[in-house]
Amino acid sequence: MKKYLSVFMAYVLALSLPSCGKKDFPDLTDKAIAFEMGEYIDTSDDDAAYSVIEFEGRQYMPYGTISRSINAKDTEACIGYIVQDGKSDKDERIYTLSADNEHNFLMQYYAGETEMYQPDFWRATDTKGKEISIPDYIESLKYKFWGE
Repeated sequence: MKKYLSVFMAYVLALSLPSCGKKDFPDLTDKAIAFEMGEYIDTSDDDAAYSVIEFEGRQYMPYGTISRSINAKDTEACIGYIVQDGKSDKDERIYTLSADNEHNFLMQYYAGETEMYQPDFWRATDTKGKEISIPDYIESLKYKFWGE
């Protein structure tokens, strides 16, 4: 019985490792955008401060995290990287999503030498209070700003 349990556990571990490992998302292009991290103060929430980035004339704020494993087919393109406090990190990348043609969400993912990084998702602020399609792999972190 122990032998079968050991084989079963090895099989489960082998299946789970690819979902934790480094993803094969699209790489930066020559036209990569340097996203300057800004700040938004929500005066309706005791002056809560949120990070913001801008893309194609829209502001994006943190919204959620991953609810299930994703892979390269879930991303559309790597559009840039984060610059914070004047320091750029080309491994801290921003992606558009295949399931979101209207670019209501962006994904932030660290592409450096780590195996356990989880993506974060940013939502366009002009979608606040609106019914929009949310890809099934995004789980809201229920920030007060989003009214959830």
